[in-house]
Amino acid sequence: MRPRRSTAILMASWVATFVLYLFVKPDQPIVTSPEKLNTVPAVLNTATPGH
Repeated sequence: MRPRRSTAILMASWVATFVLYLFVKPDQPIVTSPEKLNTVPAVLNTATPGH
Protein backbone atom coordinates (compact mmCIF):
# COMPACT_ATOMS: atom_id res chain seq x y z
CA MET A 1 0.00 0.00 0.00
CA ARG A 2 1.53 3.29 -1.09
CA PRO A 3 0.72 6.63 0.54
CA ARG A 4 -0.94 9.30 -1.55
CA ARG A 5 1.32 11.86 -3.17
CA SER A 6 0.19 14.65 -0.83
CA THR A 7 0.86 12.46 2.22
CA ALA A 8 4.34 11.60 0.93
CA ILE A 9 5.08 15.29 0.36
CA LEU A 10 3.94 16.17 3.89
CA MET A 11 6.06 13.38 5.40
CA ALA A 12 9.11 14.42 3.37
CA SER A 13 8.74 18.06 4.36
CA TRP A 14 8.41 17.12 8.04
CA VAL A 15 11.53 14.94 7.90
CA ALA A 16 13.45 17.67 6.03
CA THR A 17 12.42 20.26 8.64
CA PHE A 18 13.51 17.97 11.49
CA VAL A 19 16.90 17.28 9.86
CA LEU A 20 17.41 21.01 9.24
CA TYR A 21 16.56 21.71 12.90
CA LEU A 22 19.18 19.19 14.03
CA PHE A 23 21.82 21.02 12.02
CA VAL A 24 20.95 24.58 13.08
CA LYS A 25 19.67 24.22 16.66
CA PRO A 26 21.54 26.35 19.22
CA ASP A 27 24.00 24.76 21.61
CA GLN A 28 22.75 23.84 25.05
CA PRO A 29 23.87 26.27 27.78
CA ILE A 30 26.56 24.90 30.06
CA VAL A 31 26.06 25.52 33.79
CA THR A 32 29.47 25.51 35.46
CA SER A 33 28.53 26.20 39.06
CA PRO A 34 25.54 25.06 41.13
CA GLU A 35 25.00 28.59 42.50
CA LYS A 36 23.58 29.70 39.15
CA LEU A 37 20.74 27.20 39.40
CA ASN A 38 18.96 28.94 42.30
CA THR A 39 19.33 32.59 41.30
CA VAL A 40 16.42 34.91 40.57
CA PRO A 41 16.84 37.75 38.06
CA ALA A 42 16.75 41.21 39.65
CA VAL A 43 13.74 42.20 37.58
CA LEU A 44 11.64 39.46 39.18
CA ASN A 45 12.98 40.12 42.67
CA THR A 46 11.27 43.51 43.21
CA ALA A 47 8.40 42.49 45.52
CA THR A 48 8.22 44.33 48.80
CA PRO A 49 8.21 42.24 51.97
CA GLY A 50 4.79 41.42 53.34
CA HIS A 51 2.91 41.39 50.03
